[in-house]
Order: sequence, then C-alpha cells, then structure tokens
Amino acid sequence: MEFQAIGIREFNRYRKHPDAWVIDLRSREEFEKVHVEGARNIPYEDLEMFSKYLPKEKLYLFYCDRGSSSLLAAKDLSRQGYRTMSLVGGIQSALPNMYAD
Repeated sequence: MEFQAIGIREFNRYRKHPDAWVIDLRSREEFEKVHVEGARNIPYEDLEMFSKYLPKEKLYLFYCDRGSSSLLAAKDLSRQGYRTMSLVGGIQSALPNMYAD
C-alpha cells in the first residue's frame, strides 16, 4: 500500500470519515497541551509496540510536531498493509488553520 502526504484541508476532510483514526505521535505532555479533537495519542517511539492492535481496515491520519515523524510512521505502516496519511508540516503548520474547511 502507498501512503499519502496531505495538507490541512485534506486532513480536515478525511478526519471526518467514520473509518478514520487520527493519531497524534507527539509526547503525552505535548498532546495534553493541544491536539486535534478526537485524536488518539500514541507517541512515535511507542507506535511499533501498539501497531499490532491497530485494525487494518481503518484509515490512519498521522501528525506530529513538524511532520517528519508522521511521514516515517505513515511510510512504515503502509508497508505493513495499513492505509495511512501524514499531515505535511505537522501540527505546527496546521494550528492557525486547524478548523478551517
């Protein structure tokens, strides 16, 4: 499977899909300060351990602080058969537009 790198408009559109799971790859502390509504927190360093519990029929929208960890996560999990997308620029680029349509 192939992963996609998407911008904030696409991210906002996809995250409303019933089969989409938004995964915040930042630390628990960063997640608690600010996160996308409905996001689940799985720190990047724990993702490999938790990936076996992620249903393959879901669409995973990953984001991190600036986009590099989410890109790696999306790429790695897509190789394992998951449908994945990564938010370009991470939450830092998205905060001003997080809830724009």
